[in-house]
Amino acid sequence: MNSVISNDADFVIPECIQGITETAHGPITEQSFIVVIGNTNAVTENQVIMCLLEHPFNFGIGAEEIRFICVILSPTKNKHTKSGIQVARTYATLLSDDRLRHNLLNTRCPDEFAHEFELECTRIHKEHEKREREANMSMRSRQVEPPRRRKWLPGMDMWSDVKRRAKHYFSDYSEDIRDCTSIQKIISTTFFLFFSLLLPAIAFGVLAGTFTDGKVDAKTTIVSQALAGLIWGFFSGQHLVVIRTTIPVVIYTRILYTISLNWGEDGSFFYTFYAMAGLSNGFFLVMYGVAGVSKVMVYCSRSTKEIVNLFVSIAFIVDSVRYVANEFSIFYCFREYSTNDTLNTVSLLTGEATGNDCFPTKPLLDLLILLTTVYVGVVIFNFKYSPYLNADKRVMVADYALVVATTVGAVMGSYFFRKIDLGKFSVDENRPVFGLVSFVTPSIGALFVAIGLGFVMSLIFFMEVNISASVINNPSNKLKKGPAYHYDMVLIGLINSVLSLLGLPFVHGSLPHSPLHVRALADIEEHVENGTLSEKIVYVRETRLTTLISHCMIGVSILMVPYPLNLIPIPVLYGLFVFLALTSLKDLQLWERLVLIFTEQSLYPPFHYVRKVPQKIIHFFTLLQILQLIGLCIITFGNSVYLKMLFPLFIIFLMPIREKILPTLISERHLQSLDGDR
Repeated sequence: MNSVISNDADFVIPECIQGITETAHGPITEQSFIVVIGNTNAVTENQVIMCLLEHPFNFGIGAEEIRFICVILSPTKNKHTKSGIQVARTYATLLSDDRLRHNLLNTRCPDEFAHEFELECTRIHKEHEKREREANMSMRSRQVEPPRRRKWLPGMDMWSDVKRRAKHYFSDYSEDIRDCTSIQKIISTTFFLFFSLLLPAIAFGVLAGTFTDGKVDAKTTIVSQALAGLIWGFFSGQHLVVIRTTIPVVIYTRILYTISLNWGEDGSFFYTFYAMAGLSNGFFLVMYGVAGVSKVMVYCSRSTKEIVNLFVSIAFIVDSVRYVANEFSIFYCFREYSTNDTLNTVSLLTGEATGNDCFPTKPLLDLLILLTTVYVGVVIFNFKYSPYLNADKRVMVADYALVVATTVGAVMGSYFFRKIDLGKFSVDENRPVFGLVSFVTPSIGALFVAIGLGFVMSLIFFMEVNISASVINNPSNKLKKGPAYHYDMVLIGLINSVLSLLGLPFVHGSLPHSPLHVRALADIEEHVENGTLSEKIVYVRETRLTTLISHCMIGVSILMVPYPLNLIPIPVLYGLFVFLALTSLKDLQLWERLVLIFTEQSLYPPFHYVRKVPQKIIHFFTLLQILQLIGLCIITFGNSVYLKMLFPLFIIFLMPIREKILPTLISERHLQSLDGDR
């Protein structure tokens, strides 16, 4: 930048300082502040002027979104250590802190502004003193006796997690309810969690009910979600992880029910077999946490996490497509009369005779409502990128995208097309909300089979919980309170043990809900660099309130089963799946690189790996990831129920592929650029 401020007399202040931020797309210029330096004989000592603009202002290339202006006026003759450059570097370093800028933007008067600066300086001073004390103590201990390696004991890692998180427990409730912006974020995120957890719980409950002859249904899934979520919200370490019932849980429930028929054809042995498998699953998860097995996740690189994340998004879309295809195969047909005047029903899709009544309006309306739900959700979600209203109001509108989309789809299906039966879920209203499983004495064979299935289930739970926690603990999310991998693994094991004794569906960490939960609670800065829009999380509200309040609302919704919750058309539930899948793609580097394959090279965005890695290696690495993703899809979406049991083993196998096979195909320098956790 040649000049920052000029007037009609061509007076120019040529020197300025801006920050450089390292992002997932490489280093970018920090455009939210600028420190301007001027030398003059009119002052005898350094003068600092701070200005907070009400709206971002464009000062030219590289300074398009300035909110903070710091002007340093320095005497022409001054000591080097007190020169304007040195003072400007100090203030530029302070303003480079995302948390400080976030706090300064929320101040309402100059006194509060100055107070925030004083608090920041005090915090930095205390941290510096603490580091010096620790360095001195470490030096003295080395002089007295050589350092001894700490002996590992079972549960030591879990205890470290407890100590790390316990000091933040009460601040998890009180820290982020002090300003209107945070309260609004908490309210919108609470509704996001409520709808994004309740509706999939209903959908998965309906699906599980078809596999288990109604022994697991929408009501039990909602009860499980409410109970597990409340326990998790109160007692978990990393409470921003979202736990819920997922497709793998439904698949394993189907396997458990099918195998249990070998010991009771009427399904009477199912709950006993289910509880035994759940208890063994919980036991193994507790052992993983006590033994600190989560340490192996250091080998789970960004590419592995993104493969799993993209797979979950594909699974959501595949489930929705299967639902629509099934509706068309059943109802999209016509009636024809044969020569003997008997009525035949022939499918328009296959041309084969069917035994169902034709109702082609239903699948067409299902598809319309599903697409409407997705369209409304995506449009409102992207409203924050529009030019309408101001930035804060755009973000507030976008935070309620899922709520509005669900409401529009529900009103459209249950009111405007109320004369068309789109299908409603049913539950066993006589079943108590809570009730212990009535155990039947199992055979030795059934016991060992249940333990084996519980072990296989524990592997997928172990991977899902750790990957979800690892994704949200990524340094780019700016979380301050630390992880709790081992303690949370123990808690997940205990929660699933309780659920198995109650005959309720299991839960584990969820993608994409966990990163979406973090993003919903975050303040995000947008930057335009070389024509490319990039986003950076500045601050995340690490509060337990969203998890607890949303699951209290889910618990209350049990009273609305089956009516009025069954007024929500089934297509809306699957439209929600597609919406969550599409909105989770934005932050996936794998998706970005997949799009680059079909993009003209001259139009590539200025991502860091584009500048550092040859194009053919970028595409080669992307194709290797796609091959792994295809293998995962073949195992999961195949027709063999028992082949699906290999799903957790394949996910675990992704780690040695990344650590042992890929380095023989791509250089470590290029892998670091493509697969670094930035």
